[in-house]
Amino acid sequence: MGRRFALVEAAVSCGSPTRGSEGAFDALVQAGLSDLFGGARLAPMEKLTPCASWPDGLRHLDTVMEVCRRLRANTLEALERGEYPVVIGGDHSCAMGTLAALGEFYSPEELAVVYVDAHTDINTDQTSESGCIHGMDLAAACGLCCDALTVGKRKVNLLGENLHFIGARSIDPPEYGVVKRAGAHLHTADEVRERGLQAVLGEVLPALAGKRVHISFDVDVLDPAEFAATGYNIPDGLSIAQVERILGAVLDTGLTCSFECVEYNPTMDPGGKDLAALMGILRMVSDKLK
Repeated sequence: MGRRFALVEAAVSCGSPTRGSEGAFDALVQAGLSDLFGGARLAPMEKLTPCASWPDGLRHLDTVMEVCRRLRANTLEALERGEYPVVIGGDHSCAMGTLAALGEFYSPEELAVVYVDAHTDINTDQTSESGCIHGMDLAAACGLCCDALTVGKRKVNLLGENLHFIGARSIDPPEYGVVKRAGAHLHTADEVRERGLQAVLGEVLPALAGKRVHISFDVDVLDPAEFAATGYNIPDGLSIAQVERILGAVLDTGLTCSFECVEYNPTMDPGGKDLAALMGILRMVSDKLK
């Protein structure tokens, strides 16, 4: 019997400055995503109206946390059913819900995260200048944020040494300190260019041995010349071929327990060019997992 999948929606965009990514799940499902994953069970989510007010430093807190709580429950259900969760965001604040579920189902010590993103998203509520929670999700998952950013019944504190960033190129100055203190492994887009992807993967892949691995893929890691339908278009990103090589290499370890794709914004893709490109990447992912 082959692997069974659940496509889990994380319908949130108000963790970021731009609206629209909450529609990514619908756009991808309409494009045939369920078929790619062998008729995967769908776990959709009600779209919530962004809250009108929030505390200082935590924009749209109530709405973001409600989505993350629902995502945690839906991801846990998929894991308990023996399904492989494929989470479709939404902005990257949803990773708080995904990681809370994974940390509970497995254990914080057992879980490694490969974070393929233009950002490190490890600001705390104290270091963030924007107050946008999509830049705090990993800090929250590591227990570095205030109690208001706790998704489940208890904090699930992941180990920083099990965090592996690949492709980051927009990092706030305080985040370097948080990454260092957490003991996380940062491989920037510049490093990929200078040392080569093979050298970077040669450091990341052996460190995953013996772990349950979660891949969190943010489409803004891609260079805008190849993919622009996202809230941040930052130059000097990775190519689609490089991203496929990264994702494929991690999937080939056989250690992954879940996959997450975030920040595709269909409202910025009227012709569907980037949707087609993203479906191509996800087709590769599904082929590796089947």
